[in-house]
Amino acid sequence: MIVLMKSKWGSRRSFLKKSSLAAFIPSALHSPFWSDALQKEAKLIVTDLKIHVVKVNQRGNWIFIELMTNRGITGLGEASHGAPGTAEGLQRMQKELSAFFEMMKGEPSFSIEQYRQRGWKNAQTGLAASTAFSAIEQAMWDINGKALGVPVYQMLGGKVREKIKCYANINRATKEKDAQGRRTASAFQKSAELALQQGFKAIKMAPFDEMKPLPSTPTQIKSDIDHAIHCLEAVRKTIGNDIDLLVDVHSHLDETLGIEVAQRVEPLNLFWLEEPVDPEKFVHETKAITDSTTKTTAGGEYIFGREGFAPLIDAEALDILMPDVKFCGGILELKYIAAMAETAGVQIAPHNPSGPIATAASVHAIAGIPNLSILEMAYGEVPWRENLVSPAEEFTDGYTPITDQPGLGYQLNHSLVKRHG
Repeated sequence: MIVLMKSKWGSRRSFLKKSSLAAFIPSALHSPFWSDALQKEAKLIVTDLKIHVVKVNQRGNWIFIELMTNRGITGLGEASHGAPGTAEGLQRMQKELSAFFEMMKGEPSFSIEQYRQRGWKNAQTGLAASTAFSAIEQAMWDINGKALGVPVYQMLGGKVREKIKCYANINRATKEKDAQGRRTASAFQKSAELALQQGFKAIKMAPFDEMKPLPSTPTQIKSDIDHAIHCLEAVRKTIGNDIDLLVDVHSHLDETLGIEVAQRVEPLNLFWLEEPVDPEKFVHETKAITDSTTKTTAGGEYIFGREGFAPLIDAEALDILMPDVKFCGGILELKYIAAMAETAGVQIAPHNPSGPIATAASVHAIAGIPNLSILEMAYGEVPWRENLVSPAEEFTDGYTPITDQPGLGYQLNHSLVKRHG
């Protein structure tokens, strides 16, 4: 694990402004090669939108989109988990996707910045909106890469690594419960063992999901926290000390309990402690928890845009930021957030308990960033995940490769999408 030293900036606010990074990445498209290619593809027009819903589990469906163009080139994006997995939630997501699509219908697919500026304000109206906005942006990059015959990362300045380390989020694969309705330590151990057999070298779990919501009785709180820590201790014993162990608290605590837990889990040598409280709502409380422990803290999975992450960076509230390519504004915004974090000595580890298209988009966004920590990968949700795309999704010995195929590098396996739709 690379540890970047925290640095204090006298006045970072001017740097954090959206306009300050406006020319950072698109400048890579100003070379003669890109200019000639862009002229050739100037009439590549966005014409239609297709939405594909794939049933996964009780935590929600995967939602993939295809942007169609007048030249037959299509682009993929993912809009999963931006709304409840109910009929009403799906209807809302489809409405948001259609609204953002209309902003680009009839426009060139290369007009990504135009799209971003048109939709930026609306994208901040809720999680469904930010997810839809981000998915359309991902698909535009995919179209453009395919049109130019280059991978998306090449349009973002290139790559500095050939593969990316991933951790297995075993939370959704762990289901066995005790008499009190809590998932058991043995269930987490079994999931962790299976993930190790698949080659993962890092495991994330969320045993605090078993807590009763606060406020609760002191007896209940103690019981719930003791149970969660018991599960962590059991998994650490199972995987040994050479495997990274991460814990997501999912904001089940308050500041006082967060400090208590952060100190209690220090002997477990966690890779990180994630979101004891909601970092977007409770910046100062998040910082207090971070300051209370010598170990690493992480968070920010639902935050949109640089504006959303700026308070956390300014307060030095977290060691690692976790923008999600589905929620944060898309591929380009994730790259911007990483650049902003780098100036403050903060690492990036994209939140990504998602399907294969969001994983591909995340990989391209972080292929060239210097302050990368690790990438999340959903584990054990469905056995046919890797074949949902063509070519099949790859994962070997704890790493996912960075594809050199044009665009995001994948097409949907429509027969499998239809079978599970």
